[in-house]
Amino acid sequence: MILTPTLSAYRFPFAYVAFGGNATHWWTRFLKKGFYHCFLIMGNGFDWILIDPIWNYTDLIFIRNQNLPHIIKEKGYRLLRTTPHLNLTKKGHFRPLTCVEIVKRFLGISNPKIWTPYQLFQFILSKKGK
Repeated sequence: MILTPTLSAYRFPFAYVAFGGNATHWWTRFLKKGFYHCFLIMGNGFDWILIDPIWNYTDLIFIRNQNLPHIIKEKGYRLLRTTPHLNLTKKGHFRPLTCVEIVKRFLGISNPKIWTPYQLFQFILSKKGK
């Protein structure tokens, strides 16, 4: 059974995308410095889900009663606050399963021109206030 938005389900009202990481693989030399990785935290201010798509697995961590955005900023990551949008009318693109693609899917971003963490950062910045 596929859960659809018609069911009474709770969706977190906002999300933070974290950008940073270290150059740990050979292909990271093609990425902008400071934008080697991205991950997502979704929450309501008290309860959080941290979704961290790593090369060979995805970490999914539930955290309660913590100021998670502050903790992540202290670790040296850049954070952008955004709102997830469920988009059921757009079809998904066949794309490599990277940290960027997983974050895009959770946020409802279907732009096929976004490949790197820095491009995602610029896209979210350009949508702020719109």
